Amino acid sequence: MASPHSVSLIALLKGIVFESQKEIWENLIDHEADVRKYFNPLGLSLHLDKPEGYAFLKQQDFEPGFEMPRLIERRQLSFQLTLICLTLRKFLLENDAAGTSARAIITKQEIMDRIKPFLNESPDEAKQAEKIETQIKRVVEEGFLRPLENETDRYEVRRIIKAFIDADKVEDLLVRLREYASERK
Repeated sequence: MASPHSVSLIALLKGIVFESQKEIWENLIDHEADVRKYFNPLGLSLHLDKPEGYAFLKQQDFEPGFEMPRLIERRQLSFQLTLICLTLRKFLLENDAAGTSARAIITKQEIMDRIKPFLNESPDEAKQAEKIETQIKRVVEEGFLRPLENETDRYEVRRIIKAFIDADKVEDLLVRLREYASERK
């Protein structure tokens, strides 16, 4: 027989849970202690940010010499995907600093304009734009961007990106990516 928090367990094993997933979110909030207790022996911890409205599982760090298989897969991101994520994190920082809106809304064109200085000049701009659009779709799949309903080419930068990209490192990483891009030219 399934436990009352099974809905939360399954959703977290599949990926990120957002507050907008009302039924799952309420279940997670109601059974937070049980969910933590379930995942802890597996070497996983629940990262729950109630004010920002998201939750996900993180692999716990273990003492050196203690070997435990990873349940949460680490994925290496492509140059363009990393660049887009850093650009979105910087955009979120700028939006928060300006205090204009709780929601950070960005267009596809703004994303492209922000990352172009980091890319090699391409003789085929249409092909380059297509590659960027593909990477934007991947960022949506990762949960860092949410397409706005009934609006094409406009996205909300989701606050979960803050949990994966430290604000203090954004500028340094962008400088390093600019250097890397110039070496590739």
